[in-house]
Amino acid sequence: MSISQQKAKSMQRENLWMVQCMDREGDDVTALREQHMVGHMKHIEDIVDHIAMAGPLKDEAGEQIVGSFLAYRTDDLNQAKAWLAGDPYAQSGIWGTVEWSRLVLAAGTLVGGVTW
Repeated sequence: MSISQQKAKSMQRENLWMVQCMDREGDDVTALREQHMVGHMKHIEDIVDHIAMAGPLKDEAGEQIVGSFLAYRTDDLNQAKAWLAGDPYAQSGIWGTVEWSRLVLAAGTLVGGVTW
């Protein structure tokens, strides 16, 4: 078994909770995002060992940030929600909708191929 196959097999067993946080409507959202960006980045740095992947969500043109995506390494939804609640973006009310899903990484370049 190759190293990438071994990596893919081990990631298959990993429990992840992903959250898609879409920005609320409002003229102040961009300013709030800029105001809290340093704190948000610090928060991410503080818990990075518990994050499989994260990043901004952009509009179709790729120009405007419209939300955030995070995938937490945990099988405990309450823990994932606590990490998100500690984020300055969450505390400032930037996000209008927050949707949680359990994520199973099964295939793709990020998991080293396929996991079956």
